[in-house]
Amino acid sequence: MPPADPAARPDDESSDTFYIDDINKPLEFTKEEQQSLDSYIWKCDRRLLLYICVGYAADSLNKMALSNAKIAGLTKALDLKGYDINIALAVYYLGSFLFQLPSNLVLKKVRPTYWLTGSMFVWSLVTISTAFAHNARSLAACRFWFGAVQSGYLTGSLYYISYWYPREQVRKRMGFFFASSGIGGIIVGPLCSGLTSIKSDHLAPWQCIFVFIGLISGVWSLFGPLFLQDYPDKATFITEDERAIITRIMRHQNTVVSDQRISTKQIIMTLSDYKIWLWTLIDFCANGATQVNGMFGPTIIASQGYSSRVAQALSALTNFMAFSGMASIAYVAKFAGGSAYAIMLSNCITITGFFLALFSPNVVGRMVALFLFSFASPQPAAHSPAWEMANQQGNTKPAMAAAFTSAFGGLGPLATAFVYRDQDSPRYVLGHTVCLSMTALCLMAAVVLRFALDRENKRRDRKPMDISHLSADEIQDLADRHPDFRYKL
Repeated sequence: MPPADPAARPDDESSDTFYIDDINKPLEFTKEEQQSLDSYIWKCDRRLLLYICVGYAADSLNKMALSNAKIAGLTKALDLKGYDINIALAVYYLGSFLFQLPSNLVLKKVRPTYWLTGSMFVWSLVTISTAFAHNARSLAACRFWFGAVQSGYLTGSLYYISYWYPREQVRKRMGFFFASSGIGGIIVGPLCSGLTSIKSDHLAPWQCIFVFIGLISGVWSLFGPLFLQDYPDKATFITEDERAIITRIMRHQNTVVSDQRISTKQIIMTLSDYKIWLWTLIDFCANGATQVNGMFGPTIIASQGYSSRVAQALSALTNFMAFSGMASIAYVAKFAGGSAYAIMLSNCITITGFFLALFSPNVVGRMVALFLFSFASPQPAAHSPAWEMANQQGNTKPAMAAAFTSAFGGLGPLATAFVYRDQDSPRYVLGHTVCLSMTALCLMAAVVLRFALDRENKRRDRKPMDISHLSADEIQDLADRHPDFRYKL
């Protein structure tokens, strides 16, 4: 059977023929092989994906604990003034940035099962310890170390997904993963509202928030070894037929990673790849706008005249909008015609939301704006990593690309943390203007990156390259520069 036209390849994941876009031929399976592949994916979904998604939901609870504790008495109890709370919010991202790249290199040498669950257990202890902070410095120290120990979970999970699932399945699973953060956001408002009503002789309401939320993720981390396994070619919960199919696909994609070899060439390639830098810029700008709701949602709502408990409850609705936006990324990408166009569409909606927030003369308009950009702003932050990981190959570059983009892209909220100032309430003109500008820059970066990828695909179609003289390791080190690789747009 002749190779199918790449432009005509179906996006439907239930297709009888499974397409891999890194070569110009489809991988074809018999009916029995397709059934084995479907069974494998279902097992991974209900076991591996379920665990890391619940873990990421717990992670979002831990991250949002500070913004909810702020309006539950934290500011007064610790005598916070000026930029104290902004610094505490910002140093989390500094800790995450400093430890992101090293953590993913460690992941290549340490069993993923231990690394992911161990990170979760340690960050839970740090969150619990935050309940006993006694001043601005100790609060900032706790948040810094929370960012440091938590840094490996996001990029580690993205990398984990990329080598368990075929390339065409990655985007939808990453959509589920990022959406799970929204579930945590939906829960955190009502949960913290309930926790602040607890009467305790030993803990203040804001302390109850940190202790209880830390316990949630700590308990879940203990179940890790029951759910997670390290690599598909060594998994014990799949059959030999399923292992044969997924190994064949992963070798075809050049994403078999259980050899644990770290390629220096692929590390250098990652750092010198302009496409990685463009994905990082998209991530930086997207994260800056995305975290407005997570860091300041309850504060913005309370500044409109609502009580702290009502603000915490209403924040569940804005987080539901964020969840809806992230849960729909695979469908939005299919509707828009690819990840690039999906990012552009969500950027346009986000820009509309910030414009409304800036120029609305009343509370109703500002609340509608908050709901609008809470829905749309998280989508580029979810689309971009999925788009990036679907366009990586090799045994080292996917991990490095995920860590690099997440580390530097994760610095976006540092800007957000200092531009939403208490003295600017209730309109927050400075903060909304900065985030509007970042979203516009994100839109431009997505346009440039899509053009560059499309141009490179056409160049490779016009000028085939012979690599028959290269060794197996040299071919693997080509990663996405392999002449038969085609970028997904």
